[in-house]
Amino acid sequence: MKKFVKSNKYSLIIALILVFISSVFSTIVQFNKGDVLDNALARDKSITLFSIISLIIFIFLEIIFHYFYDQYRAAFTVNCISQLRTSLFKNTINNNYVSFYKNTKGEFLSKYTNDVEMIQNSYFATIPLLIEIIIKIILVSIGLFILDWRIAIVTLVLLTTPLYIPKIIDKKLQKAKKEYSEAFENNLSKVTDWLAGFEIIKNYSIESRIIDKFTTSNKYTMQKALKNKRINYTTNLITTLISYLSYFIILTLSATFVYRQIFTAGDFFIAIGMIDQLSYPLIALSVFIQDLISIKPICDEIMNIAEMKEDDESKRLNPATLTVNNNILFDNITYGYNEENPLISDFSLLLQKNQKNLIQGRSGTGKTTLINLLLKYYTPDKGNIYLDNIPIQDIDNLFGIITIVRQEAFLFNDTLKNNLSMYSDISDEVILDVLEKVNLHKFANLSSLNMDIAEGGNNLSGGEKKRLCIARALLRNTNVLIFDEPLANLDNENVSTIEDILLNINDRTLIIVSHQFSESKLNQFDKIIKLDA
Repeated sequence: MKKFVKSNKYSLIIALILVFISSVFSTIVQFNKGDVLDNALARDKSITLFSIISLIIFIFLEIIFHYFYDQYRAAFTVNCISQLRTSLFKNTINNNYVSFYKNTKGEFLSKYTNDVEMIQNSYFATIPLLIEIIIKIILVSIGLFILDWRIAIVTLVLLTTPLYIPKIIDKKLQKAKKEYSEAFENNLSKVTDWLAGFEIIKNYSIESRIIDKFTTSNKYTMQKALKNKRINYTTNLITTLISYLSYFIILTLSATFVYRQIFTAGDFFIAIGMIDQLSYPLIALSVFIQDLISIKPICDEIMNIAEMKEDDESKRLNPATLTVNNNILFDNITYGYNEENPLISDFSLLLQKNQKNLIQGRSGTGKTTLINLLLKYYTPDKGNIYLDNIPIQDIDNLFGIITIVRQEAFLFNDTLKNNLSMYSDISDEVILDVLEKVNLHKFANLSSLNMDIAEGGNNLSGGEKKRLCIARALLRNTNVLIFDEPLANLDNENVSTIEDILLNINDRTLIIVSHQFSESKLNQFDKIIKLDA
């Protein structure tokens, strides 16, 4: 978290200068209050009036400088959180496919929302407040020493006692906050999963069971939230009781000084005002220390993601030099999710440039696994895969060479043009030409390019979504195109249309994984690979 604080240090420094000035005026106000009282008791109208006017001016200056402090404090907190969220999202997106899917989307959403919000409230927002309180404590302590050193020492000794409470129970504080974070993460993961399966839930009429599961999960999460709050509130109660007991002792001592005529009425008024000024900051300081202690494990966990080492792009092989001029070679590959029973064993295959290749086989024979090995999602247990005689382990930017279209047609909630161009600078004419090639004539016009695609492409038919994904792959213009089960979940008419579109793709190395391609069109493939169990 320190790097985010450092990058916003100027906002923090300005905020601290402003709060220092505000605190100086606040301390002066306390002395002015005593002067007003003493002058009023002395019945000196002119000096009393001057003291009142001075008091009003100093109060106004205190408020104004504190207002600007709040502005810079807010800017510091918001900018830190913005940068943290950016780092968290950036490093998640830059993560590799397999690592990303080891965790659920709900886990990421939990960290992006709940954990980041806790860090905002208990860390970034706390830092300027903590320093503000320390400044106030120092200035008020100086003021008390100016007033009377005995009152100052007794006040500091008694009012600093609550600061040790959070340190005594720091393990419990950390454990309670961590347990709540994990419970919330688990609950959000389940909710995300249930919403993704909404149609299944309705189709199987299991609404009541899912609600029961949610109720159990939510109840457990709220129990952890309640436990976390109870520990915090118990700590606050102990701190407050000790502070008020200390306040009563100091008040008694100040009254004794008045009785012995060591203090004037104005001095007593100043002392009580100073103690008021000091007691709340010391209580708050205890709370802030408590927050910083309890949030540390969550900060560490978030930073493990936000500070993941990025690839050194200078060491990557340039995709422009990898045009797949020769071949893709699977050389004696063996791989299995279970080492004792490999799914693919001693498999070799040569795919030559610009050939059309069809990989067939029943479910579970390793068709998609073979593609995932080519994409480096998995590492072969034995053998190697080569592109242009270069081992794929030496190629960091495989997606600069290969475009894959999965069975599930995915579209973003954005315009049609952005879904096709993927935010690249592609002319409208080129996009319209590709839309014609994939038989999406009704979208092949300028007005349609600006149409909004609903989340998940829900305002399109299944066949339209499939063809848009094919068009998007064609526009990318990579040397290798892979289509994983492109005919799944389509009616006969759409199957025939998409088969023809795929077979009309030329000047690319085409790899199609499908178990349902029409027999009458198989002769148009250069190579058919059949995988057996």
